[in-house]
Amino acid sequence: KFQRVGKMLNEYGINIGVDLQGNHDTDGNGTKSVGNEMQTTSHDSGFNSALPHSSGLSKMGMTSALKETRYSSSLAQTNMHDDAGTNDSIHLTWVGHSTTLVELPGDFTILTDPHFSNYAGPMKRNAPPSLSVNDLPDIVDVVLISHDHYDHLDYWSILQLVDSNKVQFWAVPLGLKDWLMNQAGVCPEKIVELEWWEGVHISKDAQTQPTSAGDEDNTIFSTSALPEVVGLVRKFDITNQRNAKKSPPSNYEKNEMIITCAPSQHWCSRTPFDRNKRLWCSWAVHATPSKYQSPTTATTPTTTPQTHSFYFAGDTGLPSEFPLHRQIGDRLGPFDLAAIPIGAYEPRWFMREAHCNPAEAVKIHQAVRARQSVAIHYDTFDLADEPREEPPHLLLKEVGRVNEGILRMAAEVVAAAEEVKMVAELEAVSGGSVGGGGEIVDALSASPSVLEEVAVAEVGENLVEMLPSLVDFAAIGQGQRFQSMPKAV
Repeated sequence: KFQRVGKMLNEYGINIGVDLQGNHDTDGNGTKSVGNEMQTTSHDSGFNSALPHSSGLSKMGMTSALKETRYSSSLAQTNMHDDAGTNDSIHLTWVGHSTTLVELPGDFTILTDPHFSNYAGPMKRNAPPSLSVNDLPDIVDVVLISHDHYDHLDYWSILQLVDSNKVQFWAVPLGLKDWLMNQAGVCPEKIVELEWWEGVHISKDAQTQPTSAGDEDNTIFSTSALPEVVGLVRKFDITNQRNAKKSPPSNYEKNEMIITCAPSQHWCSRTPFDRNKRLWCSWAVHATPSKYQSPTTATTPTTTPQTHSFYFAGDTGLPSEFPLHRQIGDRLGPFDLAAIPIGAYEPRWFMREAHCNPAEAVKIHQAVRARQSVAIHYDTFDLADEPREEPPHLLLKEVGRVNEGILRMAAEVVAAAEEVKMVAELEAVSGGSVGGGGEIVDALSASPSVLEEVAVAEVGENLVEMLPSLVDFAAIGQGQRFQSMPKAV
């Protein structure tokens, strides 16, 4: 069964990168890998290992490959190479720990949980950050803060950002606005404070726009590409939540972005006396470029730009019973790219309520319905008992285990389809009927290729209906830039 499904998928250009007899390929050093690429990285902390990239085969890719297209699952080709001209992908640079620089279509730049200092409380940083405040773009549209712990809300980093005058807005959970104003001197007009499920709608002028209405061929460059707050998206407003998953209501004259404060399972405290006085959260971002900056393709005309979605999980555990992340996925997903923590999880009896381990991170990836994910929150600070090099390797192992299980289910579906095909052939030979129609039997008997095409199409449909997407979860090196798969793939 496993050989048959592997052969069938390979015939359609899908390299699953997993030995379907239960073993993973290993390199010369015995390092297990998933997919057909291993990205070797190193940085100043001395961490030097082969970091995993999973197969990259989505449900959409599985369907189209089975039916008509050829699909490559090489993340090194698809994601790690920077296409400077594309406006159809999300670019994420992992600065270190939970700090990421995210560039979204529509010329939006987001910075998550900025930490550029050498210490997080008493914990010394294992390596310098891969970027400094001076290295950031001149305009950072929004800084997202997930909570107030010292490794996520760093006083000195906030001061540097304020002094740089690069940050246009700060999005924070309930209770952090006062801290930013009183402790760091952030202008209150630049702070957007939100509760869970509340959002903020931000827009900015397109950098290229027509000189006159209806004159899209002649464009001018706009120098005033600064974001502005359009309004709030109130919690439990179903209409607004649906709009957050689609293009914001407009004529696509401007670049639009909706940022939603979503729940997480964590806690807050900066002193022994303020435990849980402020809220903690994750963030969902939906960005839609204007019609003047959207890529022009046969399937995506400039008059209907596509919305690109990013999920920043912040710090979170995986609830054992309540389907928190599935709720986030249902309300705000699916996501083109997610940044999910994988470190600081040992000992489990102490850490499991606040921090997910790599296996739980994969479950979060699936629950929020992320197309691709990048690992964060490991290797930068020694916050827990696990070795620094353990989280990415456990992630690799779990991605391989989950994808192997999905492929085994695919093998069962293929075997069932082949059995149905054999029964139909026997009935055709014996003069029986298939589906109650003698004409169908005659047609299939006269043209076996038609029967094969029907069987293959049936397999494709069953795979879509029955199977989850293969997990595409990468662990990149600090300072590396990750490019999400374009919408067209």
